Amino acid sequence: MSGLPRRTVVDLFSCGGGMSAGFSNRSGWRLGGAVDLEVAKPSGKGAGETRCNDIYEANHGLRPISDDLLKLDPNELLGRFGLTRGKIGCLISCAPCTDFSRANPENHLADRSRNTLVGRSGDYVEAFMPEVFVMENARELITGNHPQHWDRLRLRLERLGYDVRADVHFLSRFGLSQVRERALIIASRVGPARTLEDLWDGWEIDSAAVTVRTALGRLDAWLQDHPRDATGAAAPGMGQLVRARLAATPHDGGGWADVAKSPTTRHLLTPDCLRRWQVRDLGSHPDVYGRMWWDRPAPTIKRECAHVGNGRYAHPKADRLLTVREMATLQGFPFSYQFPVKSVANRYRAIGDAVPPLIAWQIAACVQWTITGRKPSPEEWVMPNTSLHLEDLRRSGMRSAA
Repeated sequence: MSGLPRRTVVDLFSCGGGMSAGFSNRSGWRLGGAVDLEVAKPSGKGAGETRCNDIYEANHGLRPISDDLLKLDPNELLGRFGLTRGKIGCLISCAPCTDFSRANPENHLADRSRNTLVGRSGDYVEAFMPEVFVMENARELITGNHPQHWDRLRLRLERLGYDVRADVHFLSRFGLSQVRERALIIASRVGPARTLEDLWDGWEIDSAAVTVRTALGRLDAWLQDHPRDATGAAAPGMGQLVRARLAATPHDGGGWADVAKSPTTRHLLTPDCLRRWQVRDLGSHPDVYGRMWWDRPAPTIKRECAHVGNGRYAHPKADRLLTVREMATLQGFPFSYQFPVKSVANRYRAIGDAVPPLIAWQIAACVQWTITGRKPSPEEWVMPNTSLHLEDLRRSGMRSAA
């Protein structure tokens, strides 16, 4: 791509820049614009408090527009970016997944207004007419109880002349040290759409490479050469009772049920956990106040990862929450990615809300392949300076001739 004109990528719902990270340092691409309203999710309270646009700007050198994409006129946005319809390489629109995700059981019953942002993405596709359109979301966008939003968008994309691929992936399959299941849509009007399964055809990941032990070990090695990590070394403080509860939790995968087993530590449980223990309800919320396992991928990292009471977010051995940098590493961020916002909770929120950058780097390679017709080599789709290394890949049986 050296010496060739650079294609433009636009990122809607840009958050802290996880998906943009797949393109911003990739040869042949430039960021043409980004938009995020910076409204705290999922409650909608605290508008402007996420400061995710500060994080995006610090890492990508471009300030996203803070605006409501449901109200903003797509053609007006095209003009504000100084872009021409049909001259955009890739349009990213990772609409909020909160009201699709199975993390909230009520989502199976109620179809909330924010889900219409999926269909709204089609308005931007029609106004911009990018060569390739990309959307990442919760798996329930495709498999859940409200598929009409995706069905309508797909039909619209096809009517506009796009070849559409929609898949649900476990991202540990592609080198992420985390159990994360996500839907990925790639649509192309310039050739057959290529997706992650195509990219990895003929390759597989060494299972030892996607464990918490490997990821944090590689981070530790990087930190030895980069000891000053002002925004990544932080971790929230804990109250005395929470510290005592965590200290009583066995290392390497222990949880609240282990604390409950001993009469000498049972008093450390939260009232809710104690009630669940008494009625033998051990299957509900088993991960709260839990430790990660050393030799497994991390559990799904969500936007609420700033407290050990919200999931299995405690260090496998140390009596603390994972630091910002450790959590970011497991979410596939480059070791050097910065989170320069005052609120530590907002740093964690930006991490949990993000498309994992090491996956975004691979998605960008798929987009590149879709446009050029040339399949990238692994050297082109293993993101530098992350927990995934090129030597973690090994040959597997070929699925197709691709």
